[in-house]
Amino acid sequence: MRHISSTQNQAVKNIVALQSKAKARKETKSFTVEGSRELQLALMAGYEAKHIYWCPEILEEVAFKNWKEKFDADLKISSVSSDVYSKMVMRDTTEGVIGVLKQKDARLEDWQPKSNSPFILVLESIEKPGNLGAILRTADAAGVDAVIISDPYTDIYNPNVIRSSVGGFFSVLTFVCKNNQTKDFLKNFKINTYAALLQKSIKHTDADFSKATALVMGSEAKGLSQFWLKETTAVKIPMLGHVDSLNVSVATAVLAYEVVRQRKS
Repeated sequence: MRHISSTQNQAVKNIVALQSKAKARKETKSFTVEGSRELQLALMAGYEAKHIYWCPEILEEVAFKNWKEKFDADLKISSVSSDVYSKMVMRDTTEGVIGVLKQKDARLEDWQPKSNSPFILVLESIEKPGNLGAILRTADAAGVDAVIISDPYTDIYNPNVIRSSVGGFFSVLTFVCKNNQTKDFLKNFKINTYAALLQKSIKHTDADFSKATALVMGSEAKGLSQFWLKETTAVKIPMLGHVDSLNVSVATAVLAYEVVRQRKS
């Protein structure tokens, strides 16, 4: 097993670039995953590891071997010093393991919902990686069939998306495409679309989410574009205080669990 002790090693520089630059992730079709739990979820979800870097000073050899034996894959592994590991990672509490994985190329046009009443989240130009990750976490918890990131603003492989999803990134079927592709898909499968708006809206608990449903959520700064305002039924989450809106990830969770409530009742 190769050992890396210099922070000037090219592999270290490559990982730093993947952690900080969307361009590097796009050009290499790779991304980083920190932590043994997150890596385990990624490998279980079928992501292919290009390389695993392990710090023996943080994770003992026996524990690392036990972790590695959970996978059938012939993993390419290098050990690294604690200084190198600190240079590679964005978080201090990542258990001494970081991996470089291949991105997946999931295409919306290749997917067909398995049920007649799928539950889909459409996220238009969400800006903050933390919000996107939190929504993926909610999507996993609420049993969403798919998340469509439409006209993306944020790179979905941003490390902060993966971190804040707490594993939801790997468990939820996710597509990235243009608004027109998303609209055509929803119309093709006769999926009703709803969006949270303050004006000309019905109470979110009065909407019928029991049938095929897509919740369309807009960006933090601008909300939904006119493209979607013409295509959706507006629903309103009651606001009983002085502020007039919720954070997009919180609003998504409220609506998603109303879908769950209606379908479980």
